[in-house]
Amino acid sequence: MVGGVPGVGKSTAARQVMRLAERGPGLVQWVDVDDLWFHRPWRVDARTRALVEANLRAVADNAARAGVDVLLITWVFQSAEMHRLVAGLLPPAVTTVSVQLRASPEAWRRRFEADPERGQVTDFYRGQYASAQQTPADHVIETDGLTPAEVARRVAEILSPGGIGALGGRQ
Repeated sequence: MVGGVPGVGKSTAARQVMRLAERGPGLVQWVDVDDLWFHRPWRVDARTRALVEANLRAVADNAARAGVDVLLITWVFQSAEMHRLVAGLLPPAVTTVSVQLRASPEAWRRRFEADPERGQVTDFYRGQYASAQQTPADHVIETDGLTPAEVARRVAEILSPGGIGALGGRQ
């Protein structure tokens, strides 16, 4: 589970991890929980929560049945409770590892505002930033000064029991 505030680089790092996996022997699948929330009309209620949870559970169950070696799950994990929620939807025998991407306020703001779909940082996103920065995780990667490829290599080293080599990258 790779988390962090919107704009910190979760999707960019995940795409890079998937590039590393192209050359490796392990089967890697990526699911972004935000994509599971892409429904209309958009709202958060019991029905939409049940939909998202059922979809994530189905993806995880199918990945386990297919023998996926690494299921990379990205989301804006803003609390330990969110980690527990996702872990609780996974098959019982699955080992979970949480990685939180963090950035300084300045670096995060630059990345966030560079995305034309996001625009300016608002109080809502400042609150998400503060929560995400405080979210406990098994591993934390400080992304300031790192390229997306460097972040991906660090994520791959954490998530792959065999290291980057199991995903196809150079050791």
